[in-house]
This record gives sequence, C-alpha cells and structure tokens, in this order.
Amino acid sequence: MKLSRRQIFKLMGVTGAAAYMPRIVFSENGSIATGDTVIIIYLRGGADALNIVPPYGDANYSKLRPTLAIPSPDSGVEGAALDLDGFFGLHPSMAPLLPFYQSGELAIIHAAGSPNPSHSHFESQDLMERGLGENDTIYTGWFGRYLDYTGVPEEDAVFRAMAMGSTAPRSLAHSEPSIAMNSIEGFNLLADDGQKAELQARLSALFSGNSLLDQQAVNTLDALQSLELADPAQYPVENDAEYPDTSFGRELMEVGQMIRAGLGVQVAGINLGGWDTHEGEVATLNSLLAEFAQGLAAFSTDMGEMMSGITLVTMTEFGRRAYENGSGGTDHGHASFMMAMGRNVNGGNVYTDWPTLDDNALYASGDLEVTTDYRSVLAELMVNRTAGIPVEELFPDFAGSDFLGVFQTG
Repeated sequence: MKLSRRQIFKLMGVTGAAAYMPRIVFSENGSIATGDTVIIIYLRGGADALNIVPPYGDANYSKLRPTLAIPSPDSGVEGAALDLDGFFGLHPSMAPLLPFYQSGELAIIHAAGSPNPSHSHFESQDLMERGLGENDTIYTGWFGRYLDYTGVPEEDAVFRAMAMGSTAPRSLAHSEPSIAMNSIEGFNLLADDGQKAELQARLSALFSGNSLLDQQAVNTLDALQSLELADPAQYPVENDAEYPDTSFGRELMEVGQMIRAGLGVQVAGINLGGWDTHEGEVATLNSLLAEFAQGLAAFSTDMGEMMSGITLVTMTEFGRRAYENGSGGTDHGHASFMMAMGRNVNGGNVYTDWPTLDDNALYASGDLEVTTDYRSVLAELMVNRTAGIPVEELFPDFAGSDFLGVFQTG
C-alpha cells in the first residue's frame, strides 16, 4: 500500500494540533518540578462582572440597572445575591462556588481588565492573550513566553501545554507549539485497533527525515503513544463530584484525568463562550453561570488533595456597560472580573480598588473603570506559583509591579 502525505494525515485523523510537541523535565514521581499546574479558563464574549459579582452596596448599581440589577442579599426576594463581604455578592446561579469562597479557596478580583479601550472581541482577546496593552510585533502568548523562558529540556513531556478544543489559545503560543484536543477519546488514529500498529509503523518510516514536517509527524506519533500508554480515561471521577453534562464539564473532567495520568501537564486552556449578553441577559446568565460554577466546583471536588498543586484562573476580554440597554441586556464595556481558585490562593476576599459607579467615575461613555490591570494578577500567579519569570519578560509593555496578595508564595 502506497499513501501520499495528504492521505496519511487524513488517515491519522488526529483531532487538534497534535503535531505541536513541547518538552519538560519530570521529577522522580512523574510530576513536573516547576510549580503548580495552571488551568486557564477564558470566558469568551465579555462577561458582565456587575451582575456576576454584583456591587449591591454601591447605591448607583440599581439606578443604572433598574431591571437587571441583582437584588441585595437582605432584600428577601427570589434571585437575590449571595453575600460575600457586605458590599459585593455572587449571582445566585454561582451558589456552587460559595463554599469555596468561604473556605478560602476562591478569590475574586473586581474592576480588573485590560487598559486598552477597545470594544472589539477579536482585538481585545488577541491583546490579552499576548499579554499586551497595545498592539506590538510580539506574537507569542503570555504563558508561552514563560514556557520558552524555562527552556526545552531533554526529557519528553508532550502534553506540557495543552488546550481542550480544536485550537490552542494564543496565550500558549511559543517556540514549541502546544497540543489541542477536542477529547481524549478523539485524540487517536482513525483506524481499527488491528490496523493501528501497522499504520504507526508506516508513518514512522515515511516521516524519518529531519524536516519540520518529519519532526512534527514523529512528535504526533509520540503523543499518541504517550496518551495510549497513560490511558487517562481509566481514572474515574472522585469524591462524588458531579460535572455538568456539557462540553465544558467534560473538558474540565478530562483535564483532571490528564493530570492524574502523570502526563506532565503544566498548563491547560479551556474556553467557555456565550457571554456577549446584548439582549436577554437574565436567562443567559442564569444558565451559563450555573454551568460555569458547577463545573469549577466539580473540578475542585474531584481533584481533592491534588488542588494543592493546581491553580485555576478565569479571565475575559472586557466587561459590560454599567447601565443596561433597551433590549434586556448590556453592551460592550471596559472592566470585568477575574477569579483564582485552589489551595494556594488567599481566598475569601474580593480584591479591588473599587472605582464606584458614580457618573463622574465611569470610564468613557459609561463603563466600569479598570483599576487592576489583569497582568498584575497573572504576573503574581507566575512569580508566586511557578518557577518564576521576570515580569518584564512575561509582559514586555507592562510597568506595574505591585501585587494584590491573591496567591501564596512557595
């Protein structure tokens, strides 16, 4: 049987960017020796921080949102906010996360975001994932620069940087590109079990040169073999955790399985879209936040003691306008929120330099002002919870250095 290279790749049927194979050094027990495994969850669409973490203690909040504002915890009405600190609350659909906040494993950063004023989803996401405030000729991602900074040792760790989905996020872009997979089951050769060994042998023989294509093909086969040998799907959900029956829930569960399988996952990226709430915001957030909160709660419960070596962060490209629009929604704004979750987080706090929702304090044409640059949060994460990297290497056009104290050191 003679196959062209196009036919070979069609036969391989690997879901995602499987040919992108980075490396890392393992410790004797199979874990990585460079700090926490970091899970990055990107809320695509511009999540509305003002209704997700409502500042019910700001008198202007309900005035700007006469129909959309989440009622204060002491209102006694259905759908009231869950109190956090007497000023901020959680959207009621975020109830699964309240125990983690109360136990100190969840921190919230409010009025956080990019200083760039763009209201474009594409531009804002691109700049944030590259870790920049303004457009530049730097095209690596902020976490990718960390991966490059720490080097590419000799020992294999093909799943060092991975993402769930068809493509890896820009934040992971670096000199040794990252793996993306839609699912563990789908990351495989499209061949019967009896044909896989022969197909792998033929592929190894076909791509035996030194070209970039040959190297990537060999790395792809290495990844397939590593995943097959580790068999992450063998690890059941633990501690009676219940993931939502959605793509987001499955992706979180499978990231946990990849970590348990000892595949050297250092960073994993997951997307959750649907946050562009120009209209019908109440119904959208009720459903989306329930999925989001249940998924994070299930992941932390499932991983149990392993959360001592895992830190999860969430981010979004921008927030929503401070005032509601005429379609039962909110338009593109400026500041939003971030969250950090894990046993190495100084949780139980809403970290913010609250700018207030007073007319004179609103940004531009009516947005919540950014008072915490998202890069200060990510810089603290990388300095305190990984092997570390100079902030100027991580974020080349970021001058800030003050940390909020969100992440424990060591």
